Amino acid sequence: MKDKKNAKKKIIEQNSLEFKTKNLSEYEIYSFEKLSSYLNLKLQKPINYEDLNNLCYSLFCTVDILPEDLQSLKITKNVLALIRTEILIENFNEFSDLADSINEEYWIEQIRQSMINGIWPNIENARILLKSD
Repeated sequence: MKDKKNAKKKIIEQNSLEFKTKNLSEYEIYSFEKLSSYLNLKLQKPINYEDLNNLCYSLFCTVDILPEDLQSLKITKNVLALIRTEILIENFNEFSDLADSINEEYWIEQIRQSMINGIWPNIENARILLKSD
């Protein structure tokens, strides 16, 4: 059973890497790496699934919750989708329930649907997640 989970995780990680190299520009990859490093330092592990979604959606809507030196990064929906995928892979061991939500296109569609339905992120909660102790 553990081998099956590890194999599935490896497939997801490979798909994530292919997504990154195929769909992101050089500057987006740079932005991904900088933002990912920052989030790895700031976020407590494990992060709650809903908090992660809210954080990524908040960053999609505003970069004001980031330190000034990161606000100039090119944080596109694809960069955020990849960051969300990487954090999901790191934080959740059971992938069977998350198979669709790990897919970058799934998350982008969820954001689109939220906007159509007038559902907005809780930016204050995202600020709290990133707050220094």
